[in-house]
Amino acid sequence: MATKKTNNARLVPFIIMSLLTLIFLIWAMQQCGTRDGDYAMIAEGKARETYLDSIRQVEQNDRIEAEINAEAEARAEALLRARTQPMPGDSVVRPPASEVVIQKVTPLYSTINGLNVRSGPSMKRGVITRLKLYEEVIFTGEVTDSLYSIDLGEITPTAPWVKIRVADGKEGWVYGAGVSYYKYQLKGVITD
Repeated sequence: MATKKTNNARLVPFIIMSLLTLIFLIWAMQQCGTRDGDYAMIAEGKARETYLDSIRQVEQNDRIEAEINAEAEARAEALLRARTQPMPGDSVVRPPASEVVIQKVTPLYSTINGLNVRSGPSMKRGVITRLKLYEEVIFTGEVTDSLYSIDLGEITPTAPWVKIRVADGKEGWVYGAGVSYYKYQLKGVITD
């Protein structure tokens, strides 16, 4: 019987190479695990920055929206104030803590002594009353579309007819050359 002899000389380098390979693999796995932690921290940092950026963006959008709303409210308040503030020449009642605009009036003054106030914008319409020189009347805001030339004696002015309200509340029409925003006498008019 013959026994086979194992060659230990070939087995030793194999075992040494296997051990070195195993040690290398263990070291490499540890290194990979360390790098995974670094990569995880980097990824977590990026995710945190992205999250913080989104929060900053939401806060900035909220701030911009609040500024826009505040500006819109300020404009609305200014518009409301503009609508409730009296204009020059308005009659104003001042109850405590507020102002109320009652009526806007524009005064006109007669420039002709004995100026006829008529029921319509025509010389053919009936006379309601007569105005004295410099008598104050209220302009109602109505004027004829056309201009008329009327012979007043020495002058023939061209003007529209104007609707007015006299002191007793009656409304009528006067020739536009016979009233003015200023007190003066129209020269060259021959009255009866």
